[in-house]
Amino acid sequence: MTNSNNDEQFKKVYKPVPLLEGIEEIRQDFEERIAQGDVVYGIEILDDCVETIRKGSITFIIARANVGKSAWAQIIALNLAKQGKKVLICSCEMGAGLLMERQLKRMTGIGTRQLRELYEKSRDKANYVLDSVFDSRFDYLHNVDICETGGASVDDIISMLNCFPEYHYIVIDYIQRVRGQGKEYEVITNAARELQTYARQTGKAMIICSQANRASEGDSKKDTMAIRGKGSGSIEEDADVGLSLMEEYEGDMKYILATLFKNRYGALKNITYKYSYDDRLNLVLQEKGYTGG
Repeated sequence: MTNSNNDEQFKKVYKPVPLLEGIEEIRQDFEERIAQGDVVYGIEILDDCVETIRKGSITFIIARANVGKSAWAQIIALNLAKQGKKVLICSCEMGAGLLMERQLKRMTGIGTRQLRELYEKSRDKANYVLDSVFDSRFDYLHNVDICETGGASVDDIISMLNCFPEYHYIVIDYIQRVRGQGKEYEVITNAARELQTYARQTGKAMIICSQANRASEGDSKKDTMAIRGKGSGSIEEDADVGLSLMEEYEGDMKYILATLFKNRYGALKNITYKYSYDDRLNLVLQEKGYTGG
């Protein structure tokens, strides 16, 4: 490519605009929110403090393994779908079958083991449960698609997204599974920066899951701010909204402490809400502004 062509490419990507044009962007944002309504996460701590999912924004959900970051991202995706938004889940770890198993539990109250036992006893009854997801009450599920991206690089994911411009809300689950060269920190840093740039340029909003750093295992269970992702420095810089999840037990009862550690859009941050799950794996808010038991 000649220098002239390079110059033209840079002009397209890095085009200076007058600062005062920002006023028009704010005006347009307000007009769209008034006309269409706020696009909400559907989770209290985020809706209370952040209010709306903005175009081109990056929301990070950080947690240790098996705490629930994928489940929370899926809940957000389904809430977006209920608002009529097209959502693509880029799953670097789980396939469509496993993700759908969780949704079946939320919708029917029947887990995979129970469904298998029912299938062995009566295929007709089991198929009735499976077919219930096609009920008109769950039409919003048509707004969610899943793409298995295990082993894909961030460039692969961006190229794929460019092929499907109809998706304006993207879930990446999870960033440590994105393939790249170099040390893990460098791979995560580069992936976070490239995804942020892509979101800004296209206006697509992204929900990105991140695995918490093992080094924080020794930190106090009460210290929700101790949770940070691998490559956390870049994640905290690039995130518009950052949410960390920790488990807390009271006897046999498990709770999830959700802490908003980054909020580019408001003063409310470093606040913790306490949640539990009901028997269908739906989130149940227990306490706002939780400070520890």
